[in-house]
Amino acid sequence: MRGRRVAVALLALASCTSNGPASVTSSRPASTPPAPPPTRASSPPVFVFAVKGDWGAGTRAQQQVTDEMCAIRRTVRFKYIVTTGDNFYNPDGIATQSNYDGPERCLTSYPGSVWRGVWGNHDLAGPSTATVLGAPSHYYTWSVGSTQFFMLDANQPGNAAQRSWLARTLSASRAPVKIVVFHQPTFTSGLHPDNTSAQRNWVPLFERYHVTLVLTGHNHDYEHLRVGGIDYVVTGGGGQTSYPCLRVEPGAVRCVSAYHFLLVTVASGSVTVRAIRASGGELDEFKIKVPSA
Repeated sequence: MRGRRVAVALLALASCTSNGPASVTSSRPASTPPAPPPTRASSPPVFVFAVKGDWGAGTRAQQQVTDEMCAIRRTVRFKYIVTTGDNFYNPDGIATQSNYDGPERCLTSYPGSVWRGVWGNHDLAGPSTATVLGAPSHYYTWSVGSTQFFMLDANQPGNAAQRSWLARTLSASRAPVKIVVFHQPTFTSGLHPDNTSAQRNWVPLFERYHVTLVLTGHNHDYEHLRVGGIDYVVTGGGGQTSYPCLRVEPGAVRCVSAYHFLLVTVASGSVTVRAIRASGGELDEFKIKVPSA
């Protein structure tokens, strides 16, 4: 069965997964007498979401990644699909039958699916990141429970208005888990170089306001880096032609040229990131400790 090796490991999460837009709480009717103390602590609700980047290419690899996502989804019913940009190719920026409607059908047909995307360089040529994936602007924020996302436009990392918005929004956030998403990576061992403008303009804010995780794409590989106490992931293996790892970037933990997607689990006190191969099985896994909600 496709995805069996990963699905078995994730089976225990399925019954407590939160997919709603608000905090998950449990309450007892006033008329019900208190229950005796449990013999063991019950598992807290968790929020699971999927991530992929550089994906809408109409390739066999795109279809394989999506099929594996749908296989996992039979066990872990994640609602949100987050993208790290370069969502639509051939034509750039425009969703078509061949690069979206057809290959993504098993995801888009699932009741309640919600896409949250950022703009890659290929997406600027068309409107579909907004009209199909629902991006309300080129940078925006959204939240689920204790997790707040900050979606940025790395095509213009030096934009003063965007930086001011990011500083204000991070400063105002009280979310225990802060996840930043954009396309061109700040740090990378891959084909494209570091986004040095984002390093100058954004990274000091990430560190000052204790960002939990940064998700990027652009290089068509999988990378995990840890820089300045923050975990950075390049997830650009969603279906476009893969790129090699060319160097050892300072802070690099792992770099693999492989088609994949991420499954991210936010629980009380931790965020677990799993990179899952298009062919099934885990490519990588790591855990980040965070304040409990």
